[in-house]
Amino acid sequence: MSHTCEADGDISSWAGDLHSLRCPSCTGTLTALPSTLSCAGCGAGYPIRDGILVIKERAEENNGVAQEFYDSPLWPRFRFWEKFTWFCNGGERRARNQVLKHLPDRPNLRLLDVAVGDGVYLPWMPLDWQVVGIDLTWSQLRACQARAETRPVRLIQGEAESLPLQDGQFDAVLSIGAFNYFNDPEGALREMVRVARPGAPIVISDELPNLTDRMLGHKLGMPALDRWFVSRLMHLGDGFTDMVERLRGLNVRSIASRVLPDIQYHEVWRGVGYVLVGRVPD
Repeated sequence: MSHTCEADGDISSWAGDLHSLRCPSCTGTLTALPSTLSCAGCGAGYPIRDGILVIKERAEENNGVAQEFYDSPLWPRFRFWEKFTWFCNGGERRARNQVLKHLPDRPNLRLLDVAVGDGVYLPWMPLDWQVVGIDLTWSQLRACQARAETRPVRLIQGEAESLPLQDGQFDAVLSIGAFNYFNDPEGALREMVRVARPGAPIVISDELPNLTDRMLGHKLGMPALDRWFVSRLMHLGDGFTDMVERLRGLNVRSIASRVLPDIQYHEVWRGVGYVLVGRVPD
């Protein structure tokens, strides 16, 4: 993958993948122009910057709140608490493997990672896997790109609810740490199912939506105390904290079962997270 800012080099790096893409606006096919990919149907243009295909640069609603947080100085400060959680679960690799173990153990796997983030677990995956990662956050995508130098990875800036990908092409779909806060979790899951092959596993994980209910302030009837702790000491900031509180009642199991009735739900990370595992119907 090209890491330069030369438009022609970036376009040529995606030329062989045009058959796997589609316009998220009209589902038309994409063609390569000198500086962008262009939809043959509606004429929409999608630039490629530093090797990353830009479908949607700025998001709104929940997606916008998450994008702003991860592209802000708050995210590096919050990472202490993320690392503390992994430490309490035997280390990051061991903790994440509670989710990754549900992916197929097979060569030449074609994997879609929705909300790929900084791709911390990419080095743990077999080198012959072909990975397409999508995320809204530019800083996270660039960090992921740096980790992906030695393996075939395609990165896209865009939203889970509108994947710019053709139907039925992935052997597995993975999403860690974003499902609760998508604008439309059910719509995002339907998109994941659409782009996966029949029989492909869909593996989704995140923290429990009502995790703050377990904190001391909520137990004492003083939720404002927990809000201050999460917003200020944990560095989530006001916007993200408001979103967490607003979505405390999200029933991820019910949402997922409307799309994949046989989906399995497991709690992980000592009960602070969950993993959903389902298969695309044959």
